[in-house]
Amino acid sequence: MGQHCYLTTDTIQIFESTNHLPTFWLLGLGEEQLQALAQQLETYELAKKLSQPELVRRLEEKQFGVIKTKMNDFQNNLVDREEYISTLYPELLDLYEDFQRVIMEESTHAPTIELIYLDYLFFFENSAELLTELEELFSAITYSEETAWIDAQDILGTTIGSDRFSNHQGELLHDHYEPAQINRPSAKTHPASADPQLPKRQLLSQCIKSSLLLILSLVLTLGSIFMIRYPIPRPAGITGILLFGLGTIIFSGQLRSDLLLLKKTK
Repeated sequence: MGQHCYLTTDTIQIFESTNHLPTFWLLGLGEEQLQALAQQLETYELAKKLSQPELVRRLEEKQFGVIKTKMNDFQNNLVDREEYISTLYPELLDLYEDFQRVIMEESTHAPTIELIYLDYLFFFENSAELLTELEELFSAITYSEETAWIDAQDILGTTIGSDRFSNHQGELLHDHYEPAQINRPSAKTHPASADPQLPKRQLLSQCIKSSLLLILSLVLTLGSIFMIRYPIPRPAGITGILLFGLGTIIFSGQLRSDLLLLKKTK
């Protein structure tokens, strides 16, 4: 039967996936949702040691297994990461834009969106391994590199999943795309291009913001390293290292990109 993940609103199943956590879904998540996910995974590891009724109670309360976010935030994150797809996977840009269109159509009917990933946890002995894989994904995005999350042998399954049994608005992408229609993504890495329209003052502001966030992530990572020296806070410390280490990678890459843009701006 496989392990199933779902992208839904309160009333609509938008996409589903079997044995994958689709990459395009994850591109809709921001730092806040990644922090929530790390906390959920820590709760999940603790809950596995409790009684079955207690585990079920926490699951029903959605303490883990589901990431819920505002639809607008999800859409904005997709827009921000479109350049990554167009640069590294130009063959997938049409698919990505159609995916965004489906989400936009649903946004007029629902204020929030949920990513249900519980089944995907069953692929890991320890859920911290999932955080490590997510770190690799967002590091690839930051440094404009290809990612193993997109499998050339199963493009649709690893990018959008399927809407074959969906009841979302508009045309079903399942009816429009076939795996054979999408070529293997190019292995060539392209440098990110600068946007000459951004004013220098705005770029300076972005550099300062990225610097502050990078410093904060470094401080929190060091604090987490300190925590693992002691037995009681050790699980939280390990989760903190993974989470804030991911933040450090993301914000260092953002700062690097901002500095490059600033250098190219007259």
